[in-house]
Amino acid sequence: MKKNVFIIAVLAICAMVFAACGGNDGATPVATPTPAPQQEQAPATGEETADAGQEATPEADAFSTSEIVVVVPAAAQGWIAAVHFFADIKGSELLAEGLGGFRVLASQNVAEQAGQLEELISQNVDVIVLFPHSDELDFAAQAVVDANIPLFVFNRNVNVDFNSRLLGSNDLIGRESANKIAEVIGGEGVVAYISVPAVGSTNVDRLTPFHEVMATFPGIELVTMTTTAISMEEALTVTTDMLTANPHIDAIFTIDDQLSMGALQAIREAGRTDIQAMNGAGGMQLYFQEILDEQDIYLFTATFSPTMIMDTIDLAVDYLRGRRDFPNITIIPPEIVTRNNAQNFIVADSPW
Repeated sequence: MKKNVFIIAVLAICAMVFAACGGNDGATPVATPTPAPQQEQAPATGEETADAGQEATPEADAFSTSEIVVVVPAAAQGWIAAVHFFADIKGSELLAEGLGGFRVLASQNVAEQAGQLEELISQNVDVIVLFPHSDELDFAAQAVVDANIPLFVFNRNVNVDFNSRLLGSNDLIGRESANKIAEVIGGEGVVAYISVPAVGSTNVDRLTPFHEVMATFPGIELVTMTTTAISMEEALTVTTDMLTANPHIDAIFTIDDQLSMGALQAIREAGRTDIQAMNGAGGMQLYFQEILDEQDIYLFTATFSPTMIMDTIDLAVDYLRGRRDFPNITIIPPEIVTRNNAQNFIVADSPW
């Protein structure tokens, strides 16, 4: 600071000398930091959003001297395996760009994940990206905040004062998919849907807007199916039974691509040709391929993409590069994937 004051004083004296001698006024251009790119926000859907602030502090860029640690559940199912896959890809990219360090830590349960956070606190790591097992991790996450370690949360919530949280929109998945189905069948017909109460809020948050949309089409009749898990096998079983009980179905709504895969198998095994449309949700590579290959049924899906982990890691990178004003929650709206654009979503070697 003293050095800066001294330089300013010298410049002032020089300016006065130039003025006294009749010299021309001059201005030295001053470089200004480039602001972080705007974070796209989802439209209001009942899920909390916040405007992304873009102010950066004048602190030095810590990118090359810092480590980002990504803490995630073990890959017990395909979507989480894909989260690992895309986190590793992002880490490799950042290390190639000069990031000081990058790690991904997986855990089988809440207790193990809490222990990992405790160990990271003892190591005084620079920044943590957390995909919590559940809100049972609140106490351990609060310890991270108390240790003044920047915390960026992905998908599931923890009830602490984190820097920012990023997730997809279940509401828009249900709402946009329901509208698409109604459009394809002309606003009337029989629509069967698969409910999975065991998955809790995901089931509620996707089915509630589906029912709200369907209620605006008096010509649509609903048929309910229920499974105990998001499973191709269970979807195959309940859809087979539903098709046996209902001689005509115009469309099927599901809350997950894996359910759609099972339902599609049931339709084919039953030899049914009456189903016009079926959605999925998530972003499963096998379902993308089915969307491209299926000619008789209009298949589509709404993304809740595992690539969002990369967006969350980008927030941590922004922090290391000086940004401090983050939105509380950033919601990534789904993209509707049809046979017209599914090829753009194919990712070689993705595990899901």
